[in-house]
Amino acid sequence: MDRLIFGANWYVDTLNTHLSLASVQLPSLARAKETFVTGGGFFNLEVPDAIEGLEADFSLNGSDERVRGLFGREAGDWTSFYYYERLRDIQEGRNLGRVVKLKGLIDTVDQPTATGKKGDAAQYKVGTIVEYKDIVDGKLIHHMEYFSNRLIVDGVNYSEENNRLLAIAG
Repeated sequence: MDRLIFGANWYVDTLNTHLSLASVQLPSLARAKETFVTGGGFFNLEVPDAIEGLEADFSLNGSDERVRGLFGREAGDWTSFYYYERLRDIQEGRNLGRVVKLKGLIDTVDQPTATGKKGDAAQYKVGTIVEYKDIVDGKLIHHMEYFSNRLIVDGVNYSEENNRLLAIAG
């Protein structure tokens, strides 16, 4: 076994949530699919298309007005979110670092329920994500950026040729 998570942290812009973080769920990565049907064929083929919109969930113990106050921002007034992770490769006996940057908006705030003196965690959803960047131990794994039409997967820039052709046509 390797790459065990031995520690993680979540920043909302410059606010370090390490003391109040209850949980964080990074976006699920999924692609829409286009179905191709061949004339006279027996099979359909699903070919990957655009990357589905991204969402991330996190929850904080207590209702922090600095985070809650980010709800309601308009597109263009983006918030940056940073996830830091310390991975331990127990076969090699070394640590690896992972950093994920998201840029989007807090789309949902579920206020905590308080019972007696104890309150549940406040739930937040980050949506309208326009940038996703995932780096593990200095290696760029994913960089997806909406405005520059950038798609880098495992260090390979899939958008470079596409953007070059679009620039020539324009």
